[in-house]
Amino acid sequence: MTLVDAQNSKAEWRVWAREVDRAAKSEDVTLALAGWPPLYGTVLSYLAMPDEIDLSRVHDLSRCRIAVTRTPREGWLTVHEYDVENLERHPLGFEQPTEDTPAVALDEIDVVLVPGFAFDRSGHRLGRGAGYYDGLLRRLPRGVIRVGITVDDLLVDDLPTEPHDQRISWVVTESRIQRVGDPISDASARVVDQAVEGGVAPNIHRFPEGTKTSQEAATAVGAEIGEIAKSILFEVDGEPVLAICSGDRRINEGKLARHLDAEVARIAPRDVVRETTGYVAGGTPSIGLPESLKVVADHALARYRWVWTAGGTPDTVYPVALERLIAASGASWADITDQGNM
Repeated sequence: MTLVDAQNSKAEWRVWAREVDRAAKSEDVTLALAGWPPLYGTVLSYLAMPDEIDLSRVHDLSRCRIAVTRTPREGWLTVHEYDVENLERHPLGFEQPTEDTPAVALDEIDVVLVPGFAFDRSGHRLGRGAGYYDGLLRRLPRGVIRVGITVDDLLVDDLPTEPHDQRISWVVTESRIQRVGDPISDASARVVDQAVEGGVAPNIHRFPEGTKTSQEAATAVGAEIGEIAKSILFEVDGEPVLAICSGDRRINEGKLARHLDAEVARIAPRDVVRETTGYVAGGTPSIGLPESLKVVADHALARYRWVWTAGGTPDTVYPVALERLIAASGASWADITDQGNM
């Protein structure tokens, strides 16, 4: 098999990729995926065509609620509950849910498993050319974990791309699961590694102009300021405590102290932040911190299903389902803020 390069057309790449037997590696790929901590919740999967990796074993995982796509006669892919009793065969040969199978709202999806002929290390995907999955990925919330399904031989350095192409952020093959996308700093890489262990799979976004403040972060990502989950280290009676709150709220030191049955709470100095968390102030992540560190989240943050949080440096953030962020951080809920973001 002769490898083509990114200068070749997508059609030429598809001819090359068809020479690789993906279906034969189905068991190994699904074994790797089944043990991945972030794979839980509502998972949008697919029903495999004969030449694709079969994810049936993943569909049987009790921690996953499986949804699958339906290809209509016209328009976008639709998403439905997976029910083996309500399937029909599409003219192209693959199974899909019947039209009357209950729909699943896109905002309910936590993880999407994306088929493709090939993927590259920047997160680009080579599909069948109809644009169905690009349209679907474009409509999903930005925090949905995007996982490409392929084999080692079809994860390449570069693929040809077009402006409308949607990228994924993780790729699973028969040998491992790895992050793909833009390069990130060592600090952000530590955030990713530690987050995955807690069931979060960050897609780190870097903004050179900086995201130190909630307003800067909200402007950079195009979100409401309240959707920014800022994490601030406090000293409460001399002990470090991480407080997480919405960007449009201000931590009330008195409320924080009272919640912890303490006398005094004050923002920790920058050197204490670095020494305690391993990260600089303005980039302190909400998860992956020392297990002994107490974490408190403000109730006002619960307004949101999706939030953006720091990626380990003052110029990085990533979107995440709030439920996952709270679970991975070990935070307890409390009323510790007032209105205002100062």
